[in-house]
Amino acid sequence: MNRRTSRGRRVLVRLLAAGGLAAVLLYTEGQWESRSGGRMLVADLFNRPELLLGGALAALIAAAWLGDLRAAVRTATRAVTVTAGVVFLLGVVAVHKVSAAETRSREDAPAGAESALVVVHRSYATGPESGEHWQVLLESGDGWSARRWSLADIGRDQGDARLVEASWTGRSQITVVTDSYRQVFNLDQDSGEPVLAR
Repeated sequence: MNRRTSRGRRVLVRLLAAGGLAAVLLYTEGQWESRSGGRMLVADLFNRPELLLGGALAALIAAAWLGDLRAAVRTATRAVTVTAGVVFLLGVVAVHKVSAAETRSREDAPAGAESALVVVHRSYATGPESGEHWQVLLESGDGWSARRWSLADIGRDQGDARLVEASWTGRSQITVVTDSYRQVFNLDQDSGEPVLAR
């Protein structure tokens, strides 16, 4: 009976450790795909630090406690240190996630292309980013291969420009107009990547 319990415990420890490692790897992939041109479905699913890193930490702590009691004391000391670091980092992330009223508009590409122009408008009442902020994005493709490109990030700092209009101005052309500048993007015919016109 004791052998069976010991063997079951070892299997559980390995599963918990593997689950913790998998959560960290999934978060890393989600973070990487959050860049401009990254796969948007992967970014939306896995770029969740609170959920995935918190779950990884819990799984690794549980694995340490179930593994070996003597080693668990040493591991617990390390885990507390790591936990403090992760809590600090998540706190820093949370400080920047100030509550905002958000609206999204979506305009499909002309002539039935698999692309859409998305404008995300956020209004921050308080916090370090108080005021209005716009993100102009291009989403192309569908499913796991769908990509999200960042065209403009407007209103980050006080006194920055304000978005006037973002629209399709041709079959493969997008124009972003603010109160201080105008940018035209042409879509690459092969990759669908937006390229700033000269």
